[in-house]
Amino acid sequence: MSGIRPIDIVLERLLLESGPQRLLHGRGGCYDGFHDISIDWYPPCVVVGLFGTNTHKKIVEEVGRCEKVEGVLVQKRDGRNTTSEVVQGSVPEEYVCIENGLKFQIQPRRNQNVGLFLDMVEVRQWVREHSRDANVLNLFAYTASFSVYAVSGGSTRVVNNDMSRSALNWGKINHQLNMQHRSDVRMVPHNLFKSWWKLRQFGPYDLVIVDPPTRQGRSFNVEKNYAQVIKRISSLLSPHGRAVMCLNSPFHDFEYLSNLMKLRASDMHLEHWLPPAAEFEEVNPNAGLKVGVFRRN
Repeated sequence: MSGIRPIDIVLERLLLESGPQRLLHGRGGCYDGFHDISIDWYPPCVVVGLFGTNTHKKIVEEVGRCEKVEGVLVQKRDGRNTTSEVVQGSVPEEYVCIENGLKFQIQPRRNQNVGLFLDMVEVRQWVREHSRDANVLNLFAYTASFSVYAVSGGSTRVVNNDMSRSALNWGKINHQLNMQHRSDVRMVPHNLFKSWWKLRQFGPYDLVIVDPPTRQGRSFNVEKNYAQVIKRISSLLSPHGRAVMCLNSPFHDFEYLSNLMKLRASDMHLEHWLPPAAEFEEVNPNAGLKVGVFRRN
């Protein structure tokens, strides 16, 4: 974006009375010289991700001088290896952020993923608006943010599945923070590739959310495993049920996801695509987040 200084974008967004959001999405390629940095706002702290050797010292210092910012954490990322350093003020090990009136525990010093994916805010809001009286399955649930939104939207039951028991325990905390003490929110720490029965027993589902990692060690790889998930979706859904299918890989475009669905779930059709948060500008939209809403015929 020629003529607009990235620091001006960051400071303008910080001045808004808003919840967690991306302040600078350099990785989207829209800002020359800033392709290797991301800046995120988890009030009252900023988390800076550095993906190269440039420290971007000047912009980090300017962000730290903003009166609203109580602390700045810099994460230097090299593949899956991350080192973190507090360079300004104080950044707690964990604290609570509010997004659209809902509370979430943030752990910025834990690893690359602090507990809430900011690009998904519009998708979470869509889930809240379409969960009334719905039986919801949340696959690859992580910290169960979709589940919190679904309960807020009036779901009858949510089943959260993830291989990580610690992530699901974090999800329990998020529900507790929002006073969602409900027996119909289930946490199922289970490898779905070994058996689908544990999930099928709570169905059929009116809404299934599928938000897998692109690659996660030996447990999941988009090219190898996503098709295996997709071919099971229809059997989990109620008649005319919906599936929210997410793909966050820069190496696969919208057509890749839609073709996978046509091939592996031919009895479902695309209703529409959901946008990522507006702050996640991309020179090439196909490299960004892809989220499709598919309905069973």
